[in-house]
Amino acid sequence: MTDLAAALNRDGYVVARGGVPTMLVADLQNLCLQSPERSQAKRQGKSLYGVRQLLSAVPALREIVDRPPFTGLSHIVMAESARAVKGVFFDKTPSANWMVPWHQDVTINVTERREVTGFEMRPVQDGIVHALPPVSLSENLLTLRIHLDDAGADHGALRVIPRSHLAGRLEPAEIRKWIERVPEVAVSVQAGDVMLMRPLLLHASSPCQSPAHRRVVHVEYAADDLPGGLRWAG
Repeated sequence: MTDLAAALNRDGYVVARGGVPTMLVADLQNLCLQSPERSQAKRQGKSLYGVRQLLSAVPALREIVDRPPFTGLSHIVMAESARAVKGVFFDKTPSANWMVPWHQDVTINVTERREVTGFEMRPVQDGIVHALPPVSLSENLLTLRIHLDDAGADHGALRVIPRSHLAGRLEPAEIRKWIERVPEVAVSVQAGDVMLMRPLLLHASSPCQSPAHRRVVHVEYAADDLPGGLRWAG
């Protein structure tokens, strides 16, 4: 665990190999498919490729990610009060095989718009209220990407720019400089691996060359409540 924490703090990401038992991987696959229509599920034909506000849509999943082995991973760099505050499900299939450009995860989901010092309310998208928080808050969040399928360099593996999380929130020109200056890394994983990542790490992904399932449960953890009456929305 000490090695994982050191790598995460240094590079902005690390992979816990085999962090999820095979039976739990199967349970997570089934739970994600059970999400109701109100969950902001995204479909292409009969293919489910994304679910926003996953923790609210699937309460049983929230219970799973707020206990071991996931809390054990979050606690290597966070207080024991850390809990899941946001969940998203992604899949890449033959009918939904997209690319994601270089970016940082800079906004959070909240339950309602409120004027709070240091927080910039963003436009509501798909019924979800987004807010741009202070950089210090983003720096203390942790993302667990729970992989339910193998994802190699040719199969939608996340590409990252190591140590870019240390530069704070980046403007587009600064992002371009990081991409030009620092070699990217394709983070190959297998089903059951968990990638720990700081949200401000620059990351991207390419379409799968041979499209098949590339299911990921993306969960963000925070150790503190939000100020000014703002509340996390999962």
